[in-house]
Amino acid sequence: MSTLGIVSRNPETNEMRGSIALLGRRNLVGIEIVPNPAKAHERQPDFRIFSGANELGAGWVKTSRETGKPYISLRIFHPQIAQWPIYANLGRAAGQDDDDVLAVIVNEAA
Repeated sequence: MSTLGIVSRNPETNEMRGSIALLGRRNLVGIEIVPNPAKAHERQPDFRIFSGANELGAGWVKTSRETGKPYISLRIFHPQIAQWPIYANLGRAAGQDDDDVLAVIVNEAA
């Protein structure tokens, strides 16, 4: 598993802010993962991912088959990040006891 970045969640709004690394580069891109208030159908995303005014992707709340616990699955796509969609999950960041500090973990099986 590869960590693409780290975000911190605001427990009051469920918004997340942080950064992800551009593949093959050393600089980071600031991101916001915000709830999708316009969700009207189960196939629509639960979250939208932005970097400034640019939408980079979306996130869906899913349930783990192993634990039954919810998690957020992400699809990130922007030509400056990669030439293909990146599938990732949000999970507890390594070495963190804070449930509101999450790692963007690349799903290498996708």
